[in-house]
Amino acid sequence: MKKMLRIAAGIALSACVIAFVGCKSLPTVQEQFNTFCPIVTADLQTISTSPLLNADQQAKAQKAHDLNVKVCAAGASISVADAKDLANTALPAVVTIISAVPDTPSFPSTTIALALNTFGPLVLQLVEQGIETAQGASAPVAASAPVAASQ
Repeated sequence: MKKMLRIAAGIALSACVIAFVGCKSLPTVQEQFNTFCPIVTADLQTISTSPLLNADQQAKAQKAHDLNVKVCAAGASISVADAKDLANTALPAVVTIISAVPDTPSFPSTTIALALNTFGPLVLQLVEQGIETAQGASAPVAASAPVAASQ
């Protein structure tokens, strides 16, 4: 059984490598963020109104939804506090909630949890890139010509 799992994992890894080799370039973090935003928003909206969850769980999902909408709409003016709250607190809370719900055709909880677990680090990476860009822009520029040695 373990040998079959290793073979399956190897085949899956090979398929991923082949898929990436065929690409001219991988999508940037910003492109991935732009792609995932509407998907995650829709997932969180579905979760926040799901009859499979109690009112407290729906409220946590609604908080994550509202933060997600705010972060996605912010674009370049993203709030670091909101992004960190979404990625570090709100999304993990929702993942914990939906992980306890069994998969059904109308509510694929495992797939939704995977998407949410992927989106959080993506948001943090985008914020980190923004911080690095801002710091780089305010850093002093080094002299381009060497200074002549005094004689």
